[in-house]
Amino acid sequence: MNILGTLKEKIRQYADVYIKLLKLNFIGRTANLVSYFLFATIVIFIAFCIILFFGFGLVEGCVAMGLPKVASFFIVVGFYFLLLIIVILLRGRITRSFAGDVVKLLTKDEEKEEEENNRD
Repeated sequence: MNILGTLKEKIRQYADVYIKLLKLNFIGRTANLVSYFLFATIVIFIAFCIILFFGFGLVEGCVAMGLPKVASFFIVVGFYFLLLIIVILLRGRITRSFAGDVVKLLTKDEEKEEEENNRD
């Protein structure tokens, strides 16, 4: 009976360690994913600011060339509209790229473990 009790205790300890490992793995992957999205948000905000001030610079450059201010704004809006059309046409590639990055983030630890196991 003592052997069965010891075996039962070892199985319970193994299950506890395995569950803790799963929790830590989930927390690590979630942290990586959240940090990736925060980084992407910061980059998008900075890119938005750059595009905004680039537009103001284009307007002022068109005004300096002698165009009326209203026409300059319409030219810049047309430029941004073309940029929007290009982004819409490339949305498949863009979303696949982001999806690939997310999958890489979520499976990065597994790839390292497989490489280590293959070396042994």
